[in-house]
Amino acid sequence: MKGHMKRIALAALVSCAGSLATAGVYVEMVNHNLSTNKSELAQKMYVQGGLGRFVDEEGRATLIKNGTLYVIDDKEKTYVVFDKATMESLAKTLNEAMAKMKEQLAKMPPEQRAQMEQMLSSQMPGLAGDGKQWTVEVMDTGKSEKVEGRSCRVWDVKRNGELDDQLCVVPYSALPGKENFQTVFAEFAKAFEEMAKSAPMLSGVMSNEFSAQAKVNGFPVRSRSYENGKLVNEEQVMRVWREENIPASMFEVPAGYKRKTMEELAAH
Repeated sequence: MKGHMKRIALAALVSCAGSLATAGVYVEMVNHNLSTNKSELAQKMYVQGGLGRFVDEEGRATLIKNGTLYVIDDKEKTYVVFDKATMESLAKTLNEAMAKMKEQLAKMPPEQRAQMEQMLSSQMPGLAGDGKQWTVEVMDTGKSEKVEGRSCRVWDVKRNGELDDQLCVVPYSALPGKENFQTVFAEFAKAFEEMAKSAPMLSGVMSNEFSAQAKVNGFPVRSRSYENGKLVNEEQVMRVWREENIPASMFEVPAGYKRKTMEELAAH
């Protein structure tokens, strides 16, 4: 869940464009192994006219259109719409899963139960049902580096008080294209938070993610993750950013695709 929320927040951060643009932006991100120095495609991004499409390495596409998020599976020819009803369904699923977990915890010996409760509270504040809030802080380190020939500012991202990510950010104004990423991201975040009101346990988490990520005010051309305070062996790097006209069909759910419910997606 933690990794998924990070991906959602990052995707939203780099997602969209101003409606006055005549051409869009195409972006490629790669996963770069720091040990082997090998890279593989992580994500393709297509952004134009206030719309965004993001395709991961497995071919799944996320479409952001008019404040609604669609997850499209081209292999299965299906899609899921993340609207208010979907958020309510997701909240119900999470509540049921949490209830089952609490039943299992109640059957454990006191010492073991206390250890598990502490672990859940530290790993899932805001989701563990313990009243704690999911906190996200972004801090300008004051350092600058160069990534793929571009100067970028280094920001630390702390989640629940622990260093979780480090972003090297380029101002939007320094990148090719006329797309107004910041404005449309703010509009998208507002729409998502409105949907999330039907799922209180998700609303606070996503609101804090979006609010914090927006503060970097630019595009992260490099993202590094930390586990237990240590840098992991892989980073995500932007290798391609170019202005180009993107076909309108790129921002549509293909005809004939079947809509899946959240229950069907979870069962899969």
